[in-house]
Amino acid sequence: MKKSLVAVSVIVVLGAAWTGASWYTGKLIEQRMGEMVDTANSQLKSVLPKAGVKLSYENYQRGMFSSQIRYVLRADGSITTDDALLKPGEEVAFIETVDHGPFPLAQLKKFNLVPSMASVHTELENTPKVKALFEITKGKSLFSADSRIAYSGAIATSIDVIPVEYQKDKSSLKFSGAKIDADIGKDMQTAVLDASSDSIVISGPNESGQNEQMTMQGLTLKSNTHQGQYSLSLGDQALGLKQLTVAVDGKDAVTMEGFNLASQFGEKGNSLAGQLDYTMTALKIQGTDFGAGRLLLKVDNLDGKGLKEFADRYNQQAMKLLQQAETLSPEAYQQQTAEMLVQNLPLLLKGNPTISIAPLSWKNSKGESTFTLNLDLLDPAQAGAAAESPDQQLARSVKKIDAQLAIPVAMAQETMAQAAQLQGTSAAEAQQAAEQQVKSLAAMGEMFKLTKLQNNVIGSSFKYADNQIELNGEKMSLQQFVGLFGMLGGGSAPDEESAPATDPQDAAPVPEAAPEPMIQGQ
Repeated sequence: MKKSLVAVSVIVVLGAAWTGASWYTGKLIEQRMGEMVDTANSQLKSVLPKAGVKLSYENYQRGMFSSQIRYVLRADGSITTDDALLKPGEEVAFIETVDHGPFPLAQLKKFNLVPSMASVHTELENTPKVKALFEITKGKSLFSADSRIAYSGAIATSIDVIPVEYQKDKSSLKFSGAKIDADIGKDMQTAVLDASSDSIVISGPNESGQNEQMTMQGLTLKSNTHQGQYSLSLGDQALGLKQLTVAVDGKDAVTMEGFNLASQFGEKGNSLAGQLDYTMTALKIQGTDFGAGRLLLKVDNLDGKGLKEFADRYNQQAMKLLQQAETLSPEAYQQQTAEMLVQNLPLLLKGNPTISIAPLSWKNSKGESTFTLNLDLLDPAQAGAAAESPDQQLARSVKKIDAQLAIPVAMAQETMAQAAQLQGTSAAEAQQAAEQQVKSLAAMGEMFKLTKLQNNVIGSSFKYADNQIELNGEKMSLQQFVGLFGMLGGGSAPDEESAPATDPQDAAPVPEAAPEPMIQGQ
């Protein structure tokens, strides 16, 4: 009897302690609600500065073991144009059920005994703004999220996006749904994301009245990032797509298989370094396999402070330009976009960055073409006096260039023959035409001294350093190169007194009439 009494007493004490802890946790959550909303609004301003929305909460109903909250997105009044995301009176709301810690009931049901502040279940509310969406989902919330909030402020979330089938007139959407798992650190300083979706099919008439269908299969996204010292997101990211197919009137037009993008960026002192790796295992056009490709791009010595300033300036200017897009012609819009990039580009050169492409490649059944590049850049501000000519500007901004190109003749002929057959040419005629086209291109490249044909490979080598250029083994000064090819906007080469001295045996002869108009396509 005494043992039973002790056991009952222990259970009562534990129950009272749990009840008290849950009540206190609920009160603590309520006290921190304003702080969490302020943090969310700060993130909205940072990521979407022109969205013109703000988050608030209302109808907080705190119970002993759980609470109910309504989060609402409304217009903040900063944008009054018709294209505003939300107009006055419109709202997007989320209903949350919060199970209080230290042992939230929702987590106990999953046999998760790790103490946490709360477990939160979130769904989208059916408001007039999203009424059309609920009609598509047949009255269900498009997604539901279950989150566990640790006492440290870290959040682990699992989001389920429901399958959707929708058809209007001749257009349709079929979505298999998605699964998203995210672990967000305190103050969003770290983030781990794992998302996947089996398939998305979108179909509808194109401009020619044909039925066009796009199918994406096996979409995945993995990310493990953190905020660096300059508030830039660093870490590893990987985007994958098993297959993308575009079909017209039931016939496959273009298919991409095995598309993957992987990025890695990190800090080394005050500079950043990283790489982007694009791969595609197959490109098929109307069922014909055109081959596979890869691009590996590496960046080093990128000044972190300069990159942050570049990103902030460019984003602010881009948002202003976007607001004027309707009043500008496409040509004026592109011109101003290019001017913005050129204006802010010096910020990216502060750390004397280096860029390498090793390789850019494309291969088919007949061979593989490759292009490699090593580029060492300079901060023009370190040179002092302003450049007076284009070649001086290049010398102030570029320290070294080493580029190599190799195109197997058989590989190029195969690609051109395949392209011709898609136009209805017979295989024999396409092969004969491709051989002649590649032969003409190789001869033209040699005539202009841009390429050389050796061992059935069309190749080109370009090196630049210390105002000296070596093109396919022939050496010349930068000024001679400008005069020879009419590049950088130059015409004739400068006279001997102004040009740096070079070894006569190393310098390439300058023709009396350089083929400048043909190079410039005049």
